[in-house]
Amino acid sequence: MLARAAGAGCLLTLCILMLGPFQGLEQSIGLNDTAAHVIAFYALTIIAFTVAPGRRRTDLAIMLLGFGLAIELAQAATGRSASLADLLADAAGITAALVPGFVERLRRDVRLYPSMSYAEIRRMDRRRARRAPASKPSPGATAARQR
Repeated sequence: MLARAAGAGCLLTLCILMLGPFQGLEQSIGLNDTAAHVIAFYALTIIAFTVAPGRRRTDLAIMLLGFGLAIELAQAATGRSASLADLLADAAGITAALVPGFVERLRRDVRLYPSMSYAEIRRMDRRRARRAPASKPSPGATAARQR
């Protein structure tokens, strides 16, 4: 509960800093706008992973990228400049937080299944299991449905 409150506080603080009258604040600490976006979204992604450990990380990353897009649209609506470069910087920060988890998962899978290729390991991943194709209805069932 405390972690979620802290995460919500960080999200609110980030919204205020990005939408408020604080343009150029990052330059006072020696950062340019792009670096500030990368660092902010890296930290926000790590916080999201900590606050919601039961959610898939890729889903959280997509939600955070949507948040970054919403911030850019809100900046455009409030008279500030929306920038594709800022959105790409947000994506870079999210990716920088996401990639180490993927690498660690790959390393763990290789340690657990040393005799299997990565393609075989990937095929047995239960998260990627595909549903069986639906069976074709019999001609009698189709005729009964049309009545």
